[in-house]
Amino acid sequence: MHPTFKQPPPHRPEPLSLLLRQWGVPPASPAPPAERLGSLLGWADAIGLSQTMATAPSGAISKTERLEAILWAQAALQTLQASLTSGFDAPELPADSLQSPDGPLLPEMLAPFLQHFSQQQRVIVSRIASLRDHLRSRLLRASDELARVAELDLYIERALSDTERRSLAGLAELLEKRALKHHSTDPRRWRSPLISDMQRLLRADLDQRLQPVLGLIEALSASKSP
Repeated sequence: MHPTFKQPPPHRPEPLSLLLRQWGVPPASPAPPAERLGSLLGWADAIGLSQTMATAPSGAISKTERLEAILWAQAALQTLQASLTSGFDAPELPADSLQSPDGPLLPEMLAPFLQHFSQQQRVIVSRIASLRDHLRSRLLRASDELARVAELDLYIERALSDTERRSLAGLAELLEKRALKHHSTDPRRWRSPLISDMQRLLRADLDQRLQPVLGLIEALSASKSP
């Protein structure tokens, strides 16, 4: 019996698309995935992708090696999720105050919150990229079939890297709009709902960015053994 891959997140996040809709961000109407990927690939990557797709897989990972790789991947994923989500809490950020709201302007008061959010996003991207790279290395050594999956994932990661970088700024801008909304509602108690929004957004962003990693682990789990 093949070991079943189960995703065990410490906190079940809201889907990022649902959270954005709740906050008034209209859903996009993207082109079909193949068309979008084709427009993002450079000519060299497009040739490499075509060659990879044309190569017939062969060989198979041993049952023992596959189980060892799956257990490693699941443990690495759990460790990553727990470590990143623990960093979303920010006890050092200023708390709500009952004092007069007269004083520093909102951009100055908001700066530490946006800095924390951007720093956590950078950590998410860096840590996931590292795990994704290590996981691809495992797949490359496992079998020809899984090596093909790893190569495809690498091309996709390269193609989407610029889009991912732009999304970092987009989510930060959204969080700033949420801060303005909370501050206009209550100039004294805007920080607590903002921190809640920030943690929800970070968890949803993490969940979204983990999807390629989960796909690689599922491919490993579904692979055939001799």
